[in-house]
Amino acid sequence: MTDVVRTRVWTLIAIGAAAGLVGGGLGVGGGIVLVPLLLLIGFDQHRSHATSLAAIVLIAAAGAVSFGVSGETALGLGVTIGLGGVVGSILGASTMHRMGSRALSMVFGVVLLAASLRMIFGANPLPGANEFEGPMQVAIALTIGLVAGFFAGVAGIGGGVVIVPATIFFLGLAQHEAQGTALVAIVLTALAGTAVNLRNGRVRLQDGLVVGVGGAIGAIVGSQLALGVEGRTLSLVFGFLVLFVATQTLFRAFRSEPQPVIAD
Repeated sequence: MTDVVRTRVWTLIAIGAAAGLVGGGLGVGGGIVLVPLLLLIGFDQHRSHATSLAAIVLIAAAGAVSFGVSGETALGLGVTIGLGGVVGSILGASTMHRMGSRALSMVFGVVLLAASLRMIFGANPLPGANEFEGPMQVAIALTIGLVAGFFAGVAGIGGGVVIVPATIFFLGLAQHEAQGTALVAIVLTALAGTAVNLRNGRVRLQDGLVVGVGGAIGAIVGSQLALGVEGRTLSLVFGFLVLFVATQTLFRAFRSEPQPVIAD
């Protein structure tokens, strides 16, 4: 292995570890960190989104196991949301393949902006939310997954920025349980979106696996740290960081010139 290759591998592992800390700590896939960092080291917009989603499979799996061992995962609910997410992610990834880089950046910026506002202002359960059960709970879970999956496929994220607040608001889950449940769903969502991206030739799979290995380690650490910290504190700190990234992404997107879609 040459020095250049070795440096690249360690860079990808470090990027994954950073994303894993965020993903495991907040119950998101980590794409809000992965996409900007992959762009920074030379990935184009489409490949950064697609490779991010591939890495998220390992990151979310590690975080979900960590939360599950601590008893903070509603497994059945997570799988149900994930099934809805599979459909949404396939639609989203197919949409992403046909979008120009500028439009893709704008969508990513808007998703980040929404995520930051959710983290800063929080989300309180709808009155009676924890009383939904049976077919009604399944219908709500599938809808949450469908919406989250679509944004995951388009923006290269896991969808946790939608799933976590939605399960708190509509299903009455506590913060930590919502995060663990979201990570279960994200595994299925990310797998489905990655399958579409592989077919469209958008994924650097080997890079995604390297990032994912670093991310899995970071997710385990992040999830354990999160379990010991009050959820509101985590949301506020990261919310302002994401708000900064969102504004920078949107600013660059509005200033850039539209580019044609290149399917390679």
